[in-house]
Amino acid sequence: MRPLLITVGSRGDVQPYLALALGLRAAGHRPLLAAPRRFAPLAAAHGVEFAPLNDEMLGLQDTVRGQGVRAAITAARSVKPMLRRMLDDQAALTAEPADVVIYHPKSLGGPSIAEKLGVPALAGLLVPLYLPTAAFPSPILPFRVPRGLNRASWRISGAVEAPYRRTVRGWRADKLGLRGTPRPVTALVEAGDVLHAWSPHLLPAPADWPAAARPTGFWSLPTGDWTPPERLARFLDDGDPPVYVGFGSSAGGDPGTLTATVLEAVRLTGRRAVLSTGWGALRPEGEPDGVLVIEEAPHEWLFPRVAVAVHHGGIGTVAAALRAGVPQVVRPFLGDQPFWAGHLHRLGVAPAPVTGRLTPDLLATAIEAAIPLAPAAVGLAARVTAEDGVATAIARITS
Repeated sequence: MRPLLITVGSRGDVQPYLALALGLRAAGHRPLLAAPRRFAPLAAAHGVEFAPLNDEMLGLQDTVRGQGVRAAITAARSVKPMLRRMLDDQAALTAEPADVVIYHPKSLGGPSIAEKLGVPALAGLLVPLYLPTAAFPSPILPFRVPRGLNRASWRISGAVEAPYRRTVRGWRADKLGLRGTPRPVTALVEAGDVLHAWSPHLLPAPADWPAAARPTGFWSLPTGDWTPPERLARFLDDGDPPVYVGFGSSAGGDPGTLTATVLEAVRLTGRRAVLSTGWGALRPEGEPDGVLVIEEAPHEWLFPRVAVAVHHGGIGTVAAALRAGVPQVVRPFLGDQPFWAGHLHRLGVAPAPVTGRLTPDLLATAIEAAIPLAPAAVGLAARVTAEDGVATAIARITS
């Protein structure tokens, strides 16, 4: 088969699709991964055929992060032209045949590309977004609702696409020769054209979901033979397992204050720590005793070597920590992060989410509360790592 995989967004949106591409290639297929061009080196490192997509929107996010509301509003005016250029890059993918399209809904163009090629399309969802259930509210709902309104809360998913429908409709006509607006992703997912890429041990399929919607398990990259920088390897060898702190691309708008809070919390615990600056959520000006600052390291390699993982609750980081068997402390910022933070707490591998105004005492207390949860985290890891989410997804793709 010639599967076409289309995803956009941060590394957390791209890496699972890369893992799926690797699995497809190992199974004898010829996958093509289309993703923001900044991830071309990552794909090349794994030998995966790659089609670059315009990534100006990621650059825009980098520019305005932490600059305040006015900068964000000004930047928003540039989004639609950037979106159109990203869609134009996707249109170029129709120059060659494909047998199936697996797309991230953020790409917006996936269903239309499949329609143009005349092949099936499957939404590859890293979080539950489009299939209503009475079991829990939509993970992206920014407030709590009574249980009786759980199913109704999922209407918010359709609203996410609304601001872009006119742009997508014009692009379909201009670049693909297709008339009208594509079917909403909600309708496609409800028809069963979906792959849910998380572990059923984290979130099992609710009873009111069809069998086709059962989660496959995480799409995780193999750990490989990554060699750490000497300073990281030496730091890990020089003492007890440290606390990991990293918030990826999430931040509360003031990286300096967040960094100071984290460093003071670490000092209060008396523990060593590895701080990952990621996309700038943390901006330390130096390295206090017992603290090592890195830009990033593969979670699959690093997390088995730490005592606690403190993070924002993005599903990619959640998955890596679950597989590593490390207890977690989650400081959620937005989107689906509070949803996963609550689930981890209920599973007994994380203390209650750290919400509200973050203080050093609050974070230090949460870190200490996470330490005794290590046995539960190790037990859950044994079940999660026994799954092969990529193989399960491939079986559905090729059936």
